[in-house]
Amino acid sequence: MGSITDWLEQGFSPPSSLHLEYLSTRGVDGRSSVSFYSWSPPKINAPCPRFQANFGNNGWRIKGHLITPILSPRAKLLGFEARTFKEDGSKKVMQYRTDHANWNPYFLGADLAFGALWEGYDLWVVEGIFDLIALEKVVPKGDVVISTLRAGMDTKSFEMIKRFYRNHSTINIVYDNDETGQKKSSWLKSQMSKEGMRVSTPPYRGKDPNEVFQKGGLGALRRFFS
Repeated sequence: MGSITDWLEQGFSPPSSLHLEYLSTRGVDGRSSVSFYSWSPPKINAPCPRFQANFGNNGWRIKGHLITPILSPRAKLLGFEARTFKEDGSKKVMQYRTDHANWNPYFLGADLAFGALWEGYDLWVVEGIFDLIALEKVVPKGDVVISTLRAGMDTKSFEMIKRFYRNHSTINIVYDNDETGQKKSSWLKSQMSKEGMRVSTPPYRGKDPNEVFQKGGLGALRRFFS
């Protein structure tokens, strides 16, 4: 039986026309660093009982879902986010993590983040995938935006950032402007500051960076984040 990562990659198909239309409305273009796929169930069952229990033996429960792979710092597949959405804007989001995710930093953009920190560039930390898509349009060249996929950061990710951090870098935390996002932003800033990292929490108006882009375009993003 092959590895779960090899099996998962068999199910990653090019985005459907519906997905491409949706992604374009969220600001995704040819310069975006994130890859997206549609899920096409492989003919053989997943070599992971946990995957089968959550998504069906070959992933039939997420057939046609929009897939965002999550990669390790060495660009190895650690898991994915599966998203489905309706015309009214409602959505359902699910995640799957391989066993390798247990001992790797787990966030979107890890394959770019640590090299940028090592070279002295800044890191921008957001919650959602499309917040990343929006913010990377306007941050300075060389800087990297990462998405923790929720407010907060796991220990392995925190320790890896601390390891690669250089004194002339800044960690910019741009979590959502809701209660959870602001609490986690304050917590993460406090923890990083204790480790000697320079941390900024840029104020902005709007629910999240993607909403800033949706309502005000690049001009609004630049006013708050450039």
